[in-house]
Amino acid sequence: MGTTERGSGSRYEKLPRGARGGNGLSSDQVMAHQRARVYQAMVEVIAAEGYGATSVKSVCALAGVSRRTFYDLFGTSRRNPKEACFLAALDFMVARAVERIKLAYRHEPDPQRRLCRAFEQFARELENEPGMARVALVEALGAGPAALAGIERARRMFEQMISASMVDRSSGATLPPSVARGIVGGVERVAGVHLLSGSIENFRAAAEELSRWARSYDPRSASVLAASSIAVPPTRRQPRRGECRNDGLRILRAAAAIAAAEGYAHLSATRISRLAGVSEADFARLYDGAGAIEECFLSALDLTGLEALVCVANASRERCGWSDGVRRGIVALMDRLATDRILARIAFVEVFSVWPAAIEQRSRLLRRFTELLRRGIPDSQRPSTLQAEAIVGAIWGLVHHHIVRGELGQLPGLADDATYLALAPVIGHAPAVEVILRGRA
Repeated sequence: MGTTERGSGSRYEKLPRGARGGNGLSSDQVMAHQRARVYQAMVEVIAAEGYGATSVKSVCALAGVSRRTFYDLFGTSRRNPKEACFLAALDFMVARAVERIKLAYRHEPDPQRRLCRAFEQFARELENEPGMARVALVEALGAGPAALAGIERARRMFEQMISASMVDRSSGATLPPSVARGIVGGVERVAGVHLLSGSIENFRAAAEELSRWARSYDPRSASVLAASSIAVPPTRRQPRRGECRNDGLRILRAAAAIAAAEGYAHLSATRISRLAGVSEADFARLYDGAGAIEECFLSALDLTGLEALVCVANASRERCGWSDGVRRGIVALMDRLATDRILARIAFVEVFSVWPAAIEQRSRLLRRFTELLRRGIPDSQRPSTLQAEAIVGAIWGLVHHHIVRGELGQLPGLADDATYLALAPVIGHAPAVEVILRGRA
């Protein structure tokens, strides 16, 4: 879509005056043109300012439409008009990108190259429309359940594409859905890292490495795990001790507990102080000002995430080989999340309530797990930073899928798939399966 000069107000090409009768366009055609301009403007403003800071006024100015036109287009649903516009724009932009990726995939005559072509087209979409990419892969995470549902539909399409591309022709074995889901999560994580670091123009090279990483998972080996999977009950955690004298810790524990049980919106200094058994003056000495509640919540998230990291690190250091240590660390993580509803809820659900402040918090937590994974692997076998980010993103995406559905009890049973996601690119398919089967014994 063409653009006009900035001085004209609108960034997008408007129809000539009198278009309703002067050039034969119908009112529906005019409305479709206006809607497309608003979609583009909505995406551009959100990419620059974030969803929360985006106003209808700024979108209208950029799109070159009146506020009346905006409300005619998006004010008829039960949703807030801004939200309705955003969701429609997100669906439109994502569907358009997905269709081009599917087209590239289908038009590749070599079945072995189809997934590579899809990755290449995905990279082109991100490089050509970084604003759309940021909105879909970053900003949509903090825009509420409806936006996340739209992104989840796109994820499922990619999962199906990956599963269809990675079939063992001799045996008919396919990737378990959890492994395909993990691969999508890994690609999404690496793309998000590039977007947040401002290096999306280099993503095409990363996409080539991601394609090789995805191909490191063998449907035959993965199907062995799926066929022999067992239900694993979570290990009951011991209650924490020795924290009763620390006011700061009690405040963070209280904030986390309230957010997990009732949601971030129910946090207040009064409620946190009462549950923590401290005075509001004590709370104010640690967290004061307009951003006190958000700061307290983010500190609580940091604390619970760090505790989980220590739990994983301690388990992986037990006397065993490094690959068995990775397995033990993943088992410990799944047990921790399955038995610590507070951690699971605030790290995977409520964190999105404090967008955009949570972007860096979430990224920092993932970086810590990535560093832990790479540190535990010998130099000669250590994956690249990109591969390690993809592996952690794969495990995180797999966990997130089940936590948001309230399926915490299933997490221990996913330790095998998560271990396979972690080890197969590093030591190969068969050795990864051996580590998993040995761990079961």
